[in-house]
Amino acid sequence: MLSRRAFLLAATLALSACDGAPAPADAAGVDAPGLDVAALDAPNLDAPGLDAAAADAPGPTSDAFVPASEACGPLDPPTGAVVNVDPSMAAALPGLVRDAAAGTTFVLADGTYRMSGDEASRRIRIRAPNVTIRSASGDASRVVIDGEHTTLETITVEASDATIAEITVTHAVDHCIHVYANDGGPTITGFSLHRARVLDCGEQFLKVNPSAARDAFVDDGSVTCSHFEMTDEGRPYVERAVGGCYTGGIDAHMARGWRVAENRFVGIYCAGEGLAEHAVHFWVGSRDTVVERNVIVDCARGIGFGLVEDGPSRRYPDDPYPGLFVGHYDGVIRNNVIVANIPYYDTGIELDQARGALVVHNSIIETDAATASFSSIDTRFDSSLTTVRNNLVRRLTVRAGVSMADHNLEGVPTSYFVDPIHGDAHLTPSATDAIDRGVIDARAGLDLDGESHDHGAAADLGADER
Repeated sequence: MLSRRAFLLAATLALSACDGAPAPADAAGVDAPGLDVAALDAPNLDAPGLDAAAADAPGPTSDAFVPASEACGPLDPPTGAVVNVDPSMAAALPGLVRDAAAGTTFVLADGTYRMSGDEASRRIRIRAPNVTIRSASGDASRVVIDGEHTTLETITVEASDATIAEITVTHAVDHCIHVYANDGGPTITGFSLHRARVLDCGEQFLKVNPSAARDAFVDDGSVTCSHFEMTDEGRPYVERAVGGCYTGGIDAHMARGWRVAENRFVGIYCAGEGLAEHAVHFWVGSRDTVVERNVIVDCARGIGFGLVEDGPSRRYPDDPYPGLFVGHYDGVIRNNVIVANIPYYDTGIELDQARGALVVHNSIIETDAATASFSSIDTRFDSSLTTVRNNLVRRLTVRAGVSMADHNLEGVPTSYFVDPIHGDAHLTPSATDAIDRGVIDARAGLDLDGESHDHGAAADLGADER
């Protein structure tokens, strides 16, 4: 295993080497942005979880609790040009999508879609604005786009206002879904992933990149009401570059204005082979991200704003923090539930060079099985300036920077929650140290049940307001 010093050196060199690099082509000649360099995504470089001994772990919990919401309803009926597709047309689907006019909706009949040929023939590329890929049934489990561990990237998006909804995307060698801007622009906006299932991807499940020249970005996207899961069957296919476990849920570079809400992330870890990336990770100068009301069960790391101490970062015209390297600008992490019941869990919420971040009303539940746990919420590096409030955790840490922490409860027992192993973090009557012990924060958002945090004498701690 590489030492942490060696990891840091490799990551720093990779960050420098890719700065301004031209966009490379993959083996099939399909364009890909240049910033997606494996060593950029090195694991937490000094987290003790890197050295966790291998051990048998329970399988992922597919029935993890997820808050119900009207926002998680099905899409409205399609409008404009509609192309109906069935599994017998799978080989033609990539070409149909690649050549589609703006505003086209592809409606997929139930079944499994397996493409054929080389990468260019297998990959589904959304190149025109306002293109939608969705199921006819509205049931993601009944429509499966299967990369068969052969397609490098199953679906790529390089145009604005694309929607992927109510389908399953699985078994990519690298990223199952990759959204990116091209050199010269334009900046991509309005991407939506809704009520989808993304399973067993070799690298990141959803990857978001700027152009290689860093002159165009991917902003104002949303990921809602979807399910991300690494199963025991998929784990052997994880890319082993950089630390032995180069996979993660959502991984976004230089992205602004994204919302990640009411999703479920399960089992994104490697069994003693290295530290996986976060279930939700925005960094390299991402800004104004809102991560709320997600349930994350048995993942190596939960939510990350920023990662490295120095390197490339997006610069904004208003330059909100002049003279500082910023890994993530502002943003809110609120009303999330993170459960750790595996020995491969490291950190719940990681704030690295995160300036202006608010972390409020999260419930981070760690059982005795989380033997490699480092921290529930960790603030690190000198530019970090965070507010951590009204959270239920095992442990808070500040390794550098400034964390304004108040009204948090550490050492929380699992008995405070209705069904902690499955992510149901509703408070039990025994949670007296959490009930009415918080402070009202106007930015707190809504709790697990869509209720405001102003019932009773004071706000309750954590993601549930009784």
